Amino acid sequence: MRNRTKLAGTTVGLAFAAMAAGCSSTGSEDSATASVSPDEPVTITVLSGTITEKPDGDVEQAFADAYMAEHPNVTIEYIGVPSNELQTKLAAMASSDTLPDIFFNDPSFAAKSVDLGASADLNGILNADFLGGFEQRGLELASVGDQLVFVPWYSIPTGLIYRTDWFEEAGLTPPTTWDEFTSIAQDLTGDTDGDGNVDRWGVALLGSADLSGAGRFIPILRSFGAEELYEGPDGWETGYDTPGGVAAFQLYGDLVNKYQVTPVGTLSTSYPEAVNFMSTGTTAMMISGSNAIGAILAQNPELEGKLGAVPIPHASGQEPAANLGMGGYSISSTSENPEVAADYLSFIVNKENQVAWSDATGRLPLRTDALEAISAAGGDLAGFVDAIKYGYAPPQAPFYSTILLAGTDAYQKVILGQTSAEDAARGAAQATRSEIENGG
Repeated sequence: MRNRTKLAGTTVGLAFAAMAAGCSSTGSEDSATASVSPDEPVTITVLSGTITEKPDGDVEQAFADAYMAEHPNVTIEYIGVPSNELQTKLAAMASSDTLPDIFFNDPSFAAKSVDLGASADLNGILNADFLGGFEQRGLELASVGDQLVFVPWYSIPTGLIYRTDWFEEAGLTPPTTWDEFTSIAQDLTGDTDGDGNVDRWGVALLGSADLSGAGRFIPILRSFGAEELYEGPDGWETGYDTPGGVAAFQLYGDLVNKYQVTPVGTLSTSYPEAVNFMSTGTTAMMISGSNAIGAILAQNPELEGKLGAVPIPHASGQEPAANLGMGGYSISSTSENPEVAADYLSFIVNKENQVAWSDATGRLPLRTDALEAISAAGGDLAGFVDAIKYGYAPPQAPFYSTILLAGTDAYQKVILGQTSAEDAARGAAQATRSEIENGG
């Protein structure tokens, strides 16, 4: 559990840990349904994106292997599809009446899966004790109206990742406000040598004009009390041009131009570049999801024990914000074995398996007992657990990605000095309102 004792270690170790954890028992809090009959052969198909990834897929397959070892009559078959193709694949399967028993889902697609008639209402399949073991926020985001659309499996909440060793050496504590953040970023930016080179920067700012950059900017925007898109009394509205929005754009410009605490090339710094800056000891801080911890350590294992995380800073009078980056599994409305499917899902989200999954992947659980175990262990994921309570779900608007890119275009103009933060905010708001008018 991110104290890096690696209770999982290898795929074989994970399978052993999962089997040792046992499956659900009838009537317990970890049990989704009544016991599963051991007699009839059953095949459960699962449409998954994570099964195609590393190390995620190895861990997920180990859980399936462990479940099948305990239930010899059950076969778990994964259908691997890259994550960015999942929604298209599912829509095609729904239209051709070839839905799997279980499929990946998330808050941005939940309503669409209901419209497609693809997802069963899990309130009618899972028992109340089992559902009571989830964080309430996770259940809310997994629901459409009164229908529980998917079992929350993981979240990748946004947080501030920082070098604990450098903070300790400088006598610094993690920032809670943006004023503290900018001050610390200046303190941790190294001196310039005779050739104009800086040996260390305060923050790896994701300034790329893409969804990677947007995914880090929007929580910052919201931490200033502004929202890129929200539903008002008369439909979709934007807060890009509110005072909080202006302040968020100004922060990006100041970090690059006024305080000069970001590496050269901010406009092309996306997630991989920011991870590289952290892993090579080039920067002290970055804002990202919990999975970035694993990516950094994969590149530089010597940083083990030198990374920490806290919720992102916030403006005065506001709170932190975190895109939960949440995902889970639905049971299809056409499944002939929903009870077995539910029992398998209860198995992969039991405490031991959730902790093992988080240790291996950096994706946090939404089961309270697993979160408590991760928090108690401390380490580099504990701060992300604290961020969950500030989580939000992206608006379910079909044109949402365009709204995100309006924000990235605006902060790049501020960084380049092409426009003021006020004008950039107005431009992003105007582009958003045009999109609402055309597509809302």
